[in-house]
Amino acid sequence: MNVVNTLIQTAASWIGYLEKKSNKDLDSYTENAGSNNYTCFARDYSTHIGTNLQAQPWCAVFVSEMFVQAFGLSVAKKMLGGSLYHYCPTGVNQFKSVGRWSSTPQAGAVVFFTNGSRAYHTGIVEEVTTSRIKTIEGNTSGNSGVVANGGGVFRKSYSKTDSKILGYGIPDWSLAKTYTKGFKPAADGVRWWYQNEDGSFCKSGWFWLQEVTRGTWGWYLFDDAGYMLTGYQKGANGRYFFLNPKKDRDEGKCMVTDDQGALQIAEYDWGKKKYKIEEL
Repeated sequence: MNVVNTLIQTAASWIGYLEKKSNKDLDSYTENAGSNNYTCFARDYSTHIGTNLQAQPWCAVFVSEMFVQAFGLSVAKKMLGGSLYHYCPTGVNQFKSVGRWSSTPQAGAVVFFTNGSRAYHTGIVEEVTTSRIKTIEGNTSGNSGVVANGGGVFRKSYSKTDSKILGYGIPDWSLAKTYTKGFKPAADGVRWWYQNEDGSFCKSGWFWLQEVTRGTWGWYLFDDAGYMLTGYQKGANGRYFFLNPKKDRDEGKCMVTDDQGALQIAEYDWGKKKYKIEEL
């Protein structure tokens, strides 16, 4: 997957998300839906800049957080012209300051719309056709035209000559690198790390991860240095767990005992919302 598609698919994965009426169920796509501008994007954005923007218009916050989710915080800042942005004119000025402003759309570009006096809405270009641009936007609706405070994440479509299109910020794609997520041999050649698509590594806690040999999932525990742990380990809650120590495809998976006391891999059925047991 190239970096442009990484951004677009990250944004597309949120289509259908609705803003909340209060600071509750922020990660649910539809629960607690309302019109008070509470979102998981504003929550995450506040951890990155230290400012609480809940209950505020969030189209720019959505764009910023899509870059963070796709490429990590430090790279996202560079790709947006130096920093995340939550005010549309700031985003325009950042792209202009690094020479990345254009009147020509392209997939992955950040589109800015004008109300006649300033940039007031923003989104991500998903596709460019002969006559139209297709976008993914936050804080909008499925209605035609620019909707700058619409309540959700939606796909939109505009004529390329729409008078409300101010211009486009073109990210410097060379700044982004994508990685194949999965388990990687650690530097000592014995233990394992798990690398994410943004290049970061799992560390300091539990992670629900997929083992690619069979496509099975399991709970894995990583230490502060990012090494996958095995054997008896003490979790942050003070409880002890047993993680498969065998050097095979199930190494590191959390194990439980069945009613006969035999150790087995703990798999989880998300549909039925209960653990299922797989014999080792």
